[in-house]
Amino acid sequence: MYASSEIYYSKLKITRTNKSALSLGLVLPFNPCMQNEKTIKYILGDSEKRVQIMLNGTSDQAYTNNIFVRLQKILSKLNYNSHCRSIAVLITPYEEKVIYLNFLVKPVIYLNKYLSLLELTANADRQPDFYYLDLQQNHAKLYEYHHKQLHKVYATKQDSGLNEKNNPETLFKQVSQTITRINGNNETPVFITGNTDLVELYYNSSYYSSIFFSLLDKVAPLGEEIMNRHVKEIISQWNYWRSKFIIERIILTQKSTVLIAGLDAVLKALHHSVDGLLLIDKSLNQQLYKSLRTNTLFNSADELMNQVECFLKRGSRIEITETGLLKEFGDAVLLQRKPSHFFEISPVKRINKYLESNLF
Repeated sequence: MYASSEIYYSKLKITRTNKSALSLGLVLPFNPCMQNEKTIKYILGDSEKRVQIMLNGTSDQAYTNNIFVRLQKILSKLNYNSHCRSIAVLITPYEEKVIYLNFLVKPVIYLNKYLSLLELTANADRQPDFYYLDLQQNHAKLYEYHHKQLHKVYATKQDSGLNEKNNPETLFKQVSQTITRINGNNETPVFITGNTDLVELYYNSSYYSSIFFSLLDKVAPLGEEIMNRHVKEIISQWNYWRSKFIIERIILTQKSTVLIAGLDAVLKALHHSVDGLLLIDKSLNQQLYKSLRTNTLFNSADELMNQVECFLKRGSRIEITETGLLKEFGDAVLLQRKPSHFFEISPVKRINKYLESNLF
């Protein structure tokens, strides 16, 4: 019954120190809409046992006992009516925080002197997650790779009347509208393969081509073996693709709207309750942690810590990027969540214009 929980705990990361006056940080998947209460209580109970084992042997047993009692009280009062997907719990000598998150996190227990919500909640579950588009002369299939599985989410009709002599405008329009509908905020990369001419034409004519990545293969039609090979290649280089996607998404944002980049601009936006994805360069995160450890929080850092809590409570997400990735953007970028009407500017318009001078 609890096999999935056992697998989950085998991936649990633990950070600890033996210094007194410790803080406890805990992030766990918590999805009462998808899990039954019995399973959740089992997971929480097992988490308590693991925390207790970590606390044993620390230098101030009375203080750590107090932390454990506070944790038990917090976990016993969780909101089972929440639509969240994870929780973050922070217990310090001076305060307690419980944040309900709408994204998955890697399960982690931290026991350290210096902890922050930024450190806890930036530990998102960054498993490979992408769309895979097979574009052929008279049809297209769109797959989603999620939770380590590839499954079809859309397919045009084989008998749609399209053939090699037909203008591919109709096919492109169907595909573009589908991608815009299911990936409207451009949060997931799209890999395109299939007919070489069509792939190149679609890629070159699409407004969102910078966040599309072509995987051309001379073998046609595309078989299951080739698809599996493509998927394995993407997964094996996921950190590269993820970083590339982030940069291209930032550049695309610059073209379409005002880019919120740099700590001062990000803080101003957070003050105005702008939501979306907050990207923090690893170098800036290390600077923030150092200032916390040495008790020399500079004004912007202190303000950021306060704003992060409100940002997360509104259902937004934080991600720490590779060192130097955001250097030219001031080490901090906020990709704001767009209203749905923004995405009515469809790549189809550009495709139609491009096709006027690039017909087969």
